[in-house]
Amino acid sequence: MANGLAERGILIVENDAAPFNNHYPFHGLMPITERYAVLPIRDGFNWSERLREVVEGQWYLVVFRSVRRGTADVDVLTEFDDHAHTEALDAGGLMYYFRGELGGDRECLSFCLWETQEQAKVALRLPRHQAAVRVAREMYESYLLERYILTKRRESAEIEFHHLS
Repeated sequence: MANGLAERGILIVENDAAPFNNHYPFHGLMPITERYAVLPIRDGFNWSERLREVVEGQWYLVVFRSVRRGTADVDVLTEFDDHAHTEALDAGGLMYYFRGELGGDRECLSFCLWETQEQAKVALRLPRHQAAVRVAREMYESYLLERYILTKRRESAEIEFHHLS
């Protein structure tokens, strides 16, 4: 699955300030199946592999699942998404961003991993993110936000996904 991600429209962006080595937990996080967009978030990616060396930690995950309208302007979506992403990086706390590819039924999955929920809430209120939200209402038939606290406990190989309502 790793080969050809960029060619297939998948964008993986890691925070430039983070060290890119095997100790940075999300370096190399990617889909493990072509069906990742329709699976539970914990089942579609190589979480366990990437967090194997992490002793413990906790992160905030926001998943954006969408079905794009057939008339959606991809260039406009990309522009708004890129601006919101840059703004989020400048605000601090964004550790990892995954922008998925469009599936055959126009479904897509993207997500952001944050150091804390509070940092994500700050970014949510920023002007470029708010502009992207307004465009999303026009460009998608439907979309769903899922929010999780990811936890890796000391002495455990399991990654816990606590779904927030």
